Amino acid sequence: MKISMHMMLVAAVCAASLQPSAATAQSAAPAVQAPLQVADFVREDKFKELAASPKGTYLAVTVPIGDETTLIVIKPGESKPLARVNARGKKSHIVGVTWVSDERLIYSVALRDQLDEGAPYIIEDWAINADGTKSVQLSGFSGAQRSDVSVRTGVKKEIFGFSTIDTLPDDDDNIIVAVFRPGTSYTTVERMNVNSGSRLKISQAPVKNASFWTDNSGQVRFASGFDTDQVRKLYYRKSKDTDWALLSDEATDNKKMLPIGFSADNATAYLISEEKNGPDSILGYDTASGEFKTLIRDALADPAEIINPIGKRYPIGAVFAGPTPRYEYFAPDSAEAKAHRALQRAFPGQIVLPGISTTAKNDTLLYAYGDREPGAYYSMNMATKNVAPVMYAADWLAPEKLAPMRDVVFTARDRRKIPGWLTVPVGSDGKNLPLVMYPHGGPFGITDAWGYDTTVQMLASHGYAVLQVNFRGSGGYGREHELAGYKQWGLKMQDDVTDATRWAIEQGIADKARICIYGASYGAYAALMGAIKEPGMYTCAVGQVGVYDLAKVKGDDATGNDYLRTFFATTFNDGDLASLSPNKLGARVKVPVFLSAGKEDETAPIEHTEMMEAALKAAGTPVETLYFPTEGHGIYKPENKTKFYTQLLAFLNKHIGGRAPQ
Repeated sequence: MKISMHMMLVAAVCAASLQPSAATAQSAAPAVQAPLQVADFVREDKFKELAASPKGTYLAVTVPIGDETTLIVIKPGESKPLARVNARGKKSHIVGVTWVSDERLIYSVALRDQLDEGAPYIIEDWAINADGTKSVQLSGFSGAQRSDVSVRTGVKKEIFGFSTIDTLPDDDDNIIVAVFRPGTSYTTVERMNVNSGSRLKISQAPVKNASFWTDNSGQVRFASGFDTDQVRKLYYRKSKDTDWALLSDEATDNKKMLPIGFSADNATAYLISEEKNGPDSILGYDTASGEFKTLIRDALADPAEIINPIGKRYPIGAVFAGPTPRYEYFAPDSAEAKAHRALQRAFPGQIVLPGISTTAKNDTLLYAYGDREPGAYYSMNMATKNVAPVMYAADWLAPEKLAPMRDVVFTARDRRKIPGWLTVPVGSDGKNLPLVMYPHGGPFGITDAWGYDTTVQMLASHGYAVLQVNFRGSGGYGREHELAGYKQWGLKMQDDVTDATRWAIEQGIADKARICIYGASYGAYAALMGAIKEPGMYTCAVGQVGVYDLAKVKGDDATGNDYLRTFFATTFNDGDLASLSPNKLGARVKVPVFLSAGKEDETAPIEHTEMMEAALKAAGTPVETLYFPTEGHGIYKPENKTKFYTQLLAFLNKHIGGRAPQ
């Protein structure tokens, strides 16, 4: 979709008067003709981020265009944009758009491959006025600051990066940032002027690799960091004039604690605590007495989102995701909790997150998403409580045409409880279906979460049940569950995937003669290892941008920094890796395989897939391949997405049935 069409849609919707449409929010998107096609799923979303200026004068929207993400700024009611800002070209994205005042905003330029599960790599930060003028580069490792000597003045310049800690709502000119510099692991807290880029140091970190948190008055109160041993420490100070004091040390407490905010009066600090056993909890820390109190904890899952009051900046609770999202509040009987509870009831089957500011017209933005809603923004008037749509990410996908996700829990062979998600085709009775086992990438700390997933919905729309499993090593279910996957590539992590498949067969969900295993990145490794370790279980296997030679993975990353060396020493298997590398075991694969990779992939270099292909062909195993010369660790271009998904669906149709691609 062209930029002009995006802008016209935003302007037209924002110009409309508010309507009492909250009760019908889920069904507001227009219907589409069945059945859904590949083209419906590969279309670009209309936006990635949307942010309203503090008084509601402007909207900033990031828009995906192929392998880039650009930024447009518009004034509601007008079709012509005030500003359009492009990123730096191929695979560069504008992310993290934040308004500092009603006339000025900051944004970051990042590099990221589509399937990378980690955070995007920020290469520079900028500030501009709403009309695109007075552009100032605030920091970065490229462009004007690629060299430490200014080309224009010949003066030595400082190379650094920063993360925003606090936008200081009552200050139009300054923000509080954490500054990090090459060559040192210690960060500083500084006040940055967003008009000039000048900075004033406020505090020095008491620990390496530190992150910081402020209270509601903009005072830096928490610092958390770690050394190369990756043991996290949390420090606290009562005010800017007091020294940092150690509050929690993972080495002795056997838990990690990270702040999420303060109560409105700063009397209580709220923290996420990774407990030694079981899921994460949310704690309240009394800033006067120094006492901790457990406020929220689920029996199985970590909190999915932190929620704030409508139009406010501080936390009041958390939500646990699922077919019926469950909200837990620090003070359930408070007016703020009651107002949010009423709001979320208007969005059944979705998670709704209120904005943190209210405009001069007494409006605030809401963001809602779900398993059948890729994401939508709404505007709510605080006085009338009327809600009107602002923008849907994919308004051509009607919720009733998409398949709901069901949460499941099964027992692994060693009695560990393993959670997952099951999606079956719309209208199906959920029995005796062709099944796609779909393990996620990562593997560590990554989770398959409740919410819209393009691949899952595409598979379900073509007649397949899809099973996602959060095997040990996955995030989202507590520290111990993740640690249990360390050094278990091809071993217990793989057993969990196998046990999930057996569970689906025992439950009558899967036709045992029609099961394919498919994954990307680590998921591709698990797919090929599944075919190797469980002959007769899977009818076919699919690996996308996979890693198949563990010795090569470990060797490539051994040249990284101290943090990476420590991480791999902690998490990666010891001993002989050939027996756990699919490309060394190609002769044991007895089912058809489909492999795909990108030549520009730096995360899982294409050599992995080429070696896997060669091993399969040497063994006489049927193998299809699809290589993209201009893609990396994922697929950006819509025409390439269409090509991949069409071949994937044709491969599945050939081997386990389902609807052929159209």
